Amino acid sequence: MDMNVVVNAIKAEMKPSMGCTEPVAIALAVSRTCEELSAPAEKLDMVISSNIFKNAYSVQIPNTGTYGIELACVLGALLAKPGNTMEICADIKPEHVVKAKELVAAGMVSVKVLKSSGFYIECVATNANEKAHTITEDAHDNMVFYEKDGKVIVDNRKEGEAEVVAAEGGFDVTKHGFEEFYNWANEIEVEKLSFIKEAIDMNMEIAKIGMEKKYAFGVGPTIQNLMGKGLLANDVVNAVRMIPSAAADFRMYGGNGSVMTFCGSGNQGISTTLPMAVFAEKMNIPEEKLLRAEFMAMLMIMYMKKHVGRLSPVCGAMVAGTGSAAGMTYMMGGSFEQISGAIQNMMGSVAGIFCDGAKGGCAVKVAACAGEAVYAAMYAMDGSMIGVSDGINSTKAEDTAKNLAKLSHEALADVDMKVIEIMQSKQ
Repeated sequence: MDMNVVVNAIKAEMKPSMGCTEPVAIALAVSRTCEELSAPAEKLDMVISSNIFKNAYSVQIPNTGTYGIELACVLGALLAKPGNTMEICADIKPEHVVKAKELVAAGMVSVKVLKSSGFYIECVATNANEKAHTITEDAHDNMVFYEKDGKVIVDNRKEGEAEVVAAEGGFDVTKHGFEEFYNWANEIEVEKLSFIKEAIDMNMEIAKIGMEKKYAFGVGPTIQNLMGKGLLANDVVNAVRMIPSAAADFRMYGGNGSVMTFCGSGNQGISTTLPMAVFAEKMNIPEEKLLRAEFMAMLMIMYMKKHVGRLSPVCGAMVAGTGSAAGMTYMMGGSFEQISGAIQNMMGSVAGIFCDGAKGGCAVKVAACAGEAVYAAMYAMDGSMIGVSDGINSTKAEDTAKNLAKLSHEALADVDMKVIEIMQSKQ
C-alpha cells in the first residue's frame, strides 16, 4: 500500500475549527449560500437533520457568549464572503451579535428538522430580488448543491459518495483491516507523520487554556483540584482524563481558539490526539512510538466512523477513545492480539454511551472515555480481554465495530428525535 495515499486520506479528515462543528457548519452553509447575493439576505429557510439540530441546539457559539441555531444562521449571513472556512466564527464581533439577535427576534429564520441522523443542511436565502439555495451533505463543509435564481450551478448530490472517496485519494478505509493498520504503523517512515505532531500541539494549546480556569463544566481544573486535595490519585489515568477534558471544556464554552478536528468533530480530534499524547508523556514513551500509535489509531477510528456514521446516536468520544486504547496498547509494546483486545474491552464497556447533543457536559464524556481507554489498554496488556461470548462483542474487533454500527443505525434510530423532544420540553 502506498503510504502517501493513506496519509493523505487521514489528512483529509483533519481540519481546524473554532467552536462546536455543528453550529459552525450551519453558519458556514448560510455564508456560502449568501456570498453570491448582491444584497443582504432578508429571509433564511433552513432544513437540517436531527443530529445537526441536537448538536447545535445548546452549545455556545465562539465570540458570542450565547447559543442558538437561529443565531448561528444569521451570523453566517452577516459574515458571508468568499473563502470562509470552519474558522468562520473567528470573525464574529460584538456588533454582529447585536444585529443577529435583532434579526432572529424579527423572525428572519425558519428551521425544519428532518428525522435523520445523517449530515444534512439545506439553506434557502432570499431578498427582494434574489434567491440562493444550497445543500451540504455528509461532511461539515461539503456543499453538494448550489442554485441561484433557479439556475443550478453545482449539483453533485448523486456523486456524493464517490466524491468522498476521491477526496481521500481513492483510499477506502473499510476495504482494509485493523491488522493491516498495525503493520502499516510499524512500517511507515516516521517523517511522514509530522502532521500528527502538529495536530497534537494545536490541541494541547487549547487544553492549556482550558486548565487556566473553569470553562463550561470545568472538568479539567476540577480533576486537578481533586488531585491536589488527595481525593483523586495523581496518576496516569487522571492525567489522561484531565488534559483532553480541559480542551473540551474550553471548546464547548465557545472559547476563542481553534482545535484540529478529526472525522468532522472537534471533540473527536481532541479525544484522538490528546489521550495518547498525555499517556506517552506519563509513561515515557518516545515520540516516534507515539506518532506511530496515533497513525494506527486514526485509521481504526476512521474505519469505525465509516460504519457508525459521521454523526450518529453514539458518542464520538467513545469511538475516538476506542482508537486511543488501541494506540496506548501499541505504545506499551502490545501484540496485535492485545491491541484487538483493548478495542474489545472498550466496546464491551463504554460502547453504550449515546450522544445527547453538544454542550458543556461533553467534557465529562471525553474524560470518561479517555480514562477508560487507559484501563482497556492495561487490561489487555495483562491478558484480560472481553471475548465473543459477551453482548455485541464478536471474534474480530472489526466485526464488533460493525455490530455497534448496526445498533446505532437500527436500534437507536429514534434516539435523536427523542433527545430533541426532551431539549425542547425544558424551555
